[in-house]
Amino acid sequence: MSLTKVGRHDLQPGLERLNDECFCLSLDDEALRHALESELGTPGLYRLAQERCPYLFSSRPVFIADRQLVRMARIVAAIEAVVSMPAWCEQVLAGASDVTRHAPGQASGVFLGFDFHSRGDSLGLIEINTNAGGALLNALLARAQRACCAEVEALMPSLAMAEKLERDIVAMFLDEWKRAGHSGPLRSIAIVDDRPESQYLYPEFVLFRKLFEKYGMTAVIAGPDEFELRDGRLWHGELAIDLVYNRLTDFALEQPEHSTLRQAYLDDALLMTPHPQAHALYADKRNLALLTDANELDALGYPPISGRYC
Repeated sequence: MSLTKVGRHDLQPGLERLNDECFCLSLDDEALRHALESELGTPGLYRLAQERCPYLFSSRPVFIADRQLVRMARIVAAIEAVVSMPAWCEQVLAGASDVTRHAPGQASGVFLGFDFHSRGDSLGLIEINTNAGGALLNALLARAQRACCAEVEALMPSLAMAEKLERDIVAMFLDEWKRAGHSGPLRSIAIVDDRPESQYLYPEFVLFRKLFEKYGMTAVIAGPDEFELRDGRLWHGELAIDLVYNRLTDFALEQPEHSTLRQAYLDDALLMTPHPQAHALYADKRNLALLTDANELDALGYPPISGRYC
């Protein structure tokens, strides 16, 4: 699940051959076990990952050329420019529900993902995902690579890089908290999904809980039916929840079992990230048709004037 950039030069036309025939980098299962259970202090998580999702980690990397990375960055920048336009917000949110139109300050959502698929020179954006999973698993994956020689080992991500990614992930949540208008500390986080222990990426939920606790926050993994709204706060038992890390796929919180979260979100009793409006602006599948229609973009007035949020 990781994209690996090799070198500072364009790998074409040998890129496809590298992806088909190169075995210079591979997953070290013993190092992965050590990272899951010893470094992160989570006994049993390696076995859980093997049982629940045995194909979670690829045994080999995917090689990406510089010019493909440049193209990806340009596409992402162009999409961000369109989404920042008031005309885009008006069109996409026209007729939207109250929960989708509700915006928590300047919070923009954590883990916005752009899903690119490549094959040789071909590169395509197939999905924009506002609750993308796997980032913390990639930090873990960086701790468990095996190289065939010193030259290839120099291309591998270092332990320091993996630790920096983990710090950056925590910083992203703290920044989201501040962008929503909060000046006090972020104390408690609920990682929420339907029947979380049955989810394919449940091992990552456990890693997130450990990471948040490492940085001094109280964290719980819970289903949406485990909360109640009282005294203007969302509660999980006796724990008041500051932030819900939302892994639900009911993006507009329309299902009856999500009604407590929906009301808490509308009442600003918590910060939910990613939130429903972020999904509407970026990840609704209908948006891809608009983003690839030159006439629609002209009608919106692209390139945009300055501004970002609706």
